[in-house]
Amino acid sequence: MMKKQITETGLTPLINANIKYNILVESPSQTITPLQIVCFFDFSENQNYQGGTAAVNQHFNGEIDNLRKTGVFKGNFLETLLITPKQAQIPAEKLLLFGLGNPSALSFELLEQVGYYAALEALKLGVESFCFAPSLKDAGILMQPGLEVSTALPRGMAKAISVARTLADKKLGDKVSLKEIFLLAGEAQAAYAYQGLIKAFEVK
Repeated sequence: MMKKQITETGLTPLINANIKYNILVESPSQTITPLQIVCFFDFSENQNYQGGTAAVNQHFNGEIDNLRKTGVFKGNFLETLLITPKQAQIPAEKLLLFGLGNPSALSFELLEQVGYYAALEALKLGVESFCFAPSLKDAGILMQPGLEVSTALPRGMAKAISVARTLADKKLGDKVSLKEIFLLAGEAQAAYAYQGLIKAFEVK
């Protein structure tokens, strides 16, 4: 059952299985978080950098773009690359680049997989919270209806958390320390994204 809880910041996180989910209007280059996840499409199919994604690249003096150009991180579907900002290029303690693959192949079903594997990576790192930037708009990709993006992603994340807890209960994995997840959105899309988040955990 989904609950709502008002925080001291005035935000209204949605709580599912004791994990808080919320929409955060913030650039991924500015989030103060143990882990910031930023998504990229296959470099051979999409090289667009706008908005917060471009800002992250700029904070690293173009190194993110260089990693993509040289094939260190191409952006293949579910490909990941973990970066530790040793010179505090961004406030996040760690930055995870996450591949979305071919933009023409992306679907809401695949986005649910993205949410699942992104959460698994966060669980492996043992963080208590993380921020996730889908970066679709920054790459010039619009999926309709847009609210389904923020429905599919947390559904996948919730499944990963459930699997991790099952393993922990069976003494086959570490205890889940994750407590809060933020999906980043632009100010114009935040309310719409929040509706998608509500839909993700509606009781059918």
